[in-house]
Amino acid sequence: MTNNYIIFDMDGVLLDSEPMHQEIIYETFQLKGIPFDKAYIQTLTGMSAFPMWEKVKRDAHRTESVEELMQFHRDYFFKRLPEVKVPLVPHVREVLEKFKNEAKHLSLASSSGRKLIDIFTQQTNIAHYFEVMMSGDDVQYSKPNPEIFLKVAQWYHLPATQFTVIEDSTNGVKAAKSANMRCIGFDNPLSGGQDLSQADLLIHSMQELL
Repeated sequence: MTNNYIIFDMDGVLLDSEPMHQEIIYETFQLKGIPFDKAYIQTLTGMSAFPMWEKVKRDAHRTESVEELMQFHRDYFFKRLPEVKVPLVPHVREVLEKFKNEAKHLSLASSSGRKLIDIFTQQTNIAHYFEVMMSGDDVQYSKPNPEIFLKVAQWYHLPATQFTVIEDSTNGVKAAKSANMRCIGFDNPLSGGQDLSQADLLIHSMQELL
């Protein structure tokens, strides 16, 4: 781990939340009569809400607006949220602790909305590790566009090449490489079927960073 500036994705890297997200999207599809399976949902991993529903609307030939679909998903999601317990990825807390002790600068860049990031990082007591947290609400373009990672670099007033990104999704790895950042691909089995071949380094457990 060469760089002192490390950007963590949230879902599937810090939190084992991908199965929960995928399940709620699947339930939303069923409630809406959208005939797509879980393999299709895995292709949406790492996308933020608007482009995701834009794609679903196009693929399913839906008449509702993207906003209506998004709102339905959002309302259903927050209705289900109190029943949902999202665990930290194994060994993540030790990795964050180690990096902090080594005086590394940690940030979070997630396609999730700000409200959700706040809920999850507070629930799991990891918010204090990060100097800056960028959300899907802070950017115009979703991963695989590099905007969210470039915004973190701008926040630090540093060139993108000084950062290492840790990602678990195809879209996230593409975004990191487009931003001209070093990328560690975390092959999280719970994220399902992600192509991380563009990453500079592939790990199968967070323990490998200790």
